[in-house]
Amino acid sequence: MTDTSPEQYREAIQSIIDNYRKDTSAPTQERKRRVVLIAHGWCAEVHRLAEAALTLIDSGYRHESLILVRSAWEMTISLHWVTQKGDKGAEGVFSEGARQAKALVGDMKKANFTTPPAVLDAVLQLPVDKTEEASTFKFFQQQCDAIDPTRELYSVYRHLSGTAHPSDQAAYAFLNPATEPPGLLLTPRPSLPVSEVTLAQCLIWAGRSFDSLITGQPRKQFLKRKARELGLVQVLPHVA
Repeated sequence: MTDTSPEQYREAIQSIIDNYRKDTSAPTQERKRRVVLIAHGWCAEVHRLAEAALTLIDSGYRHESLILVRSAWEMTISLHWVTQKGDKGAEGVFSEGARQAKALVGDMKKANFTTPPAVLDAVLQLPVDKTEEASTFKFFQQQCDAIDPTRELYSVYRHLSGTAHPSDQAAYAFLNPATEPPGLLLTPRPSLPVSEVTLAQCLIWAGRSFDSLITGQPRKQFLKRKARELGLVQVLPHVA
């Protein structure tokens, strides 16, 4: 990573978002592929999460923005995985979604939710294909390992998860260890500008992954240039 400032990352983030909004619609023929429809939704969400995280930072909630950054990171990795796997990956996503929905309905029945039986029965009839892709999509760590066996991607996710779950990391942010006993803070201690650099990387990777599905890859050169300007990795490795 270079000596890029948080302000430069922010300018790049806004530039990438503006460029993305110029034309996010895939050609009609591409929209016949389920993987394109999934990737579009996830790519759009990454961009919105980036905007929302910056809004939190501007409002004094940098610590809380990391929860959205974590979601953007996870969605970016899954987006790259599904684009690499193509329509088989899309089938795995839908199959895992059906499996989770059926498990939820089973719990709802046990808890006696007042959901119309016809709705529950319709969910229970969803097909669940136990493919390799469905099995991989079930566990985020497996997606990370398929892209990066060194576990670097998953390690970043685990670190960001420390602010999204009840953890010692989340609690420690509200303590002042310089006093005895430790001071209790109502606002978290200042932290490094992790959100900006991580979001910039997410937007570049998510954009490149979705762009790889579109004929001609119209955003490739723009995103490559932004990555070079920021000293960031241009694209994630191919899935093994």
